[in-house]
Amino acid sequence: MAYTRKSTTLRTIRLTRDLDNLLQNDAKSKNISINSLLTSILVKYAEWDRYAEKFGLISLTRADSKSLLEAIDDNKLSQIGQDLGKRAFKEFIILWFKKIDVEKVLEGISIWCKYTGNAKYELETDGRNYTITLNHDIGEKWSNLTGHLVLQGIKTVLGLPNAKLDFTDSLIIIKFFVP
Repeated sequence: MAYTRKSTTLRTIRLTRDLDNLLQNDAKSKNISINSLLTSILVKYAEWDRYAEKFGLISLTRADSKSLLEAIDDNKLSQIGQDLGKRAFKEFIILWFKKIDVEKVLEGISIWCKYTGNAKYELETDGRNYTITLNHDIGEKWSNLTGHLVLQGIKTVLGLPNAKLDFTDSLIIIKFFVP
């Protein structure tokens, strides 16, 4: 496979000494250049932060999320997930990508996993059959809530009523077929 280099633009920015020192230390600890660190920060802003702010997302620790989820019974969590899947999932995909199709839905789930750190995303497909696997360490209640959210989102926005969900305490598996 031939490597094609993307065109780049040179930018000069001013940083306080304190910020520059922080960036140098972080880049050194990650064994990358400051340029690579700044590029990753800007990519995260472009792919996630600017939309997350518009969408009104908040951050919670895993421990806080688990505590909140433990206070809700399983049937209620399933219902909340389904309700969010019908409403918020579509809003999320449209806000991020301005259109809805299988590719954008999968990219949305992948980006959500990448930047929230709430699950590791894997996809298997032959172009018509899709299996999404989300691996996490937040517990079965998280699997219940998130699994129903994603499942209902896929059913609603892609019009795939036969999508299926299976989950355990650390795994969410969603399977669907695109005719």
